Amino acid sequence: MKTSTIAEAKNKLSQLIYELESDEAIRLTRHGKPVAVMLSEASYQKLTQKNKGLFQAIQHWRSQWDEDCALTEAELKALRTASQGRAFAWGE
Repeated sequence: MKTSTIAEAKNKLSQLIYELESDEAIRLTRHGKPVAVMLSEASYQKLTQKNKGLFQAIQHWRSQWDEDCALTEAELKALRTASQGRAFAWGE
């Protein structure tokens, strides 16, 4: 992440905004200490958009794949195992 002092940012605001458009955030410092971060609008929107629930996120992810990538019923059966699983007993 690029760093700039507040004074430099004030003098070069237009240039920094062009740099932000390339989606690189800029950390602003005062007396060598970080005090703020400048973001592009796109980055800001990504950070502030409402999170989807897990189910909606999975559905969105699945919608990105072509239907050709789906497993057939035979492939699913081959992946599933008929074993009973591992042995388990409560602590003795």
